Amino acid sequence: MPGIHKAANPGAEAFSGRLRPAWLGLIGLRRFWRSVDAEDVRIFCELAFQDLGSSAFVRRAPSPAEIGKTLSMDEKTVRLRVRRMEESGFIKYYQATPELALFGLKRLALYRFEAMNVPTKHGVIQHVHGMPGIVQVADYLGPTVSVSVAGASPDKVVQLGDEIAGRFELKKTTLGEGVIEAPEMKLDSIDWRIVQRLRYDARSAHKDVAEAVSITARMAEYRTRKLLDSGAVRVRAVINPQRQEGLVFYEVEVTVEPSKRASVLSAVQQRHKESIWSLQEPAPGTILLSLFAFTLAQPEAVAMELLTVPGVRYCSILILKEILEPARPNWIDTLIQSEAAGAE
Repeated sequence: MPGIHKAANPGAEAFSGRLRPAWLGLIGLRRFWRSVDAEDVRIFCELAFQDLGSSAFVRRAPSPAEIGKTLSMDEKTVRLRVRRMEESGFIKYYQATPELALFGLKRLALYRFEAMNVPTKHGVIQHVHGMPGIVQVADYLGPTVSVSVAGASPDKVVQLGDEIAGRFELKKTTLGEGVIEAPEMKLDSIDWRIVQRLRYDARSAHKDVAEAVSITARMAEYRTRKLLDSGAVRVRAVINPQRQEGLVFYEVEVTVEPSKRASVLSAVQQRHKESIWSLQEPAPGTILLSLFAFTLAQPEAVAMELLTVPGVRYCSILILKEILEPARPNWIDTLIQSEAAGAE
C-alpha cells in the first residue's frame, strides 16, 4: 500500500509520491484566511465536521459556550470568530438534519473507496449522489472517495457498501460503524414543519420560523430549542466550496506496533495537539489523525515527523477536495416531507 514508510536506515526515510486515506480538505478564503489562526480553525471544525464516524448522528451541534469550554476560550470570543466566518462568506449556511433513527435508520458506517483511476472515481460520485441511504460524500484528490451510509440494520448498510464497491471494482475500507440511538423525543406535525423550515437555514430567526409554521415566535423558540437539546436534530456549518485556498485539512493514517499504542498516542497528542481536531482508531494498530495546516508542505512534514516516534511503522496522507452537497430535494428531504404530512 503506497505511503510513507520507515526505511531500513533510520536516517533515510522514504516517501512515495502518492496520496492516500481519509477525512480533510482544502478550504479557505483569500481575505479571511490571511488573518486566520488555529483557534478559528478549531472552532470551525467543531461547527462543521463534528463526528464523521459512527456517532455523527447521535449528538447535537455544540453551542458557543460548549465550544468555548472544549477549546478553553470564552463564549464571547467564540461568537465573534463565528460571526467573522459568516460575514466573510466562508460559512455558506447552516444545515439541520433530523436524527436518522426517526426514519428507522439505526445503523451508520463510514467507508473509504479507492478506485483504479480518477475517471472511475467520478463515476462512483455520480452513482451515489442522491442515492437513498447515502448520508455524505467526500471527494479526495486522486482516486479516493469516502461515503457515509445509513440503514435499518447492519446487513443493509454492508449490502449498500458492497454494492457500490462491486459495481465499480473498488477497494473498500471501513473507517467506522455503529448504532444510531433514537431520541426520546417524539415529533409531531409542528415539529416536522419546523425541521422543514430549518433544513437549509438552521439559524433562522424565531419569528421567521413562526411565520412559516403559523405559531407564535415564543413557541417556535421553545420547540426549536427542544429539538436541538433532545438530539432529535443536529446542525452543522456548510462551507462555500467555491472559496478554497489557504487552509488545508488533512488526515494521516498511522500504523503502529500494538505494544507501543499508548506511547504513540501520547506522543502524537503532545506534539500536535493544537492542530488535531479528530483522533480515531478504526482497527487495532491503526490511528486516524485529522489535522489542519496552512501550507501544502505541512502534511508531508508532519507524516515524516511521526515516523520518528518509536512504535510507528507506516504513515499515509489524504487531501480532500470537497464535501459534496446533495441535490435538493434529496432523500432526506423527501422523508421529512412525508413525516410532516403523515403527522398532520
